[in-house]
Amino acid sequence: MVAPDRARRAGLDYLALGDWHGMVSVDQRTHYCGTPEPDRFKHDAPGTALLVTIAGPSSIPDIQTLPTATFAWRNLDLNLLESDAPEPALNSLLPALRERRNSLIRVVASGHTRLAARAELVAAVERVAPDFAFLELAHDGLATECELEDLDQIDRGGALREAANALLAESTDERRPISEREIARAALMRLYSYTQAITP
Repeated sequence: MVAPDRARRAGLDYLALGDWHGMVSVDQRTHYCGTPEPDRFKHDAPGTALLVTIAGPSSIPDIQTLPTATFAWRNLDLNLLESDAPEPALNSLLPALRERRNSLIRVVASGHTRLAARAELVAAVERVAPDFAFLELAHDGLATECELEDLDQIDRGGALREAANALLAESTDERRPISEREIARAALMRLYSYTQAITP
């Protein structure tokens, strides 16, 4: 463990620290330089190197941050209301087409939406995913409101409607673990998507 004031106590002009993938300034003489190429979403910042110039003994170092990364890792927050159209909202967040090949993006969706809009959002992400080095949708925080008319679009009766009713009941049953409710919600959304795809 290195003390935060180690540079001062040891009489160092500059103390370079490593083993941390984000650039952090501890004090004027102590820095974590970050990493030339990030490898995860944790820091949500581009890769950098530090150019450190020390004019002379005891001088305060001059620190310049130099960009080094080829790839950009970014979390994008997408907050939806029931009235929002998800695809335009998604497109407004995504980088320009020329930047996508070197972008690794996690879209973090939250708020409230209807079943059809949620399916539209998933489909929109799947359509643009090939443009990116990596693109994923994290939508555990997106509450999905489901009304009878949503289930009617799956089927008004028969086995499909029974399956939809059962999945809806499981997805809203607070006695079940969250993981099971999420699985039921995802299955209901997938069922909805399949039935819309085959409906003439």
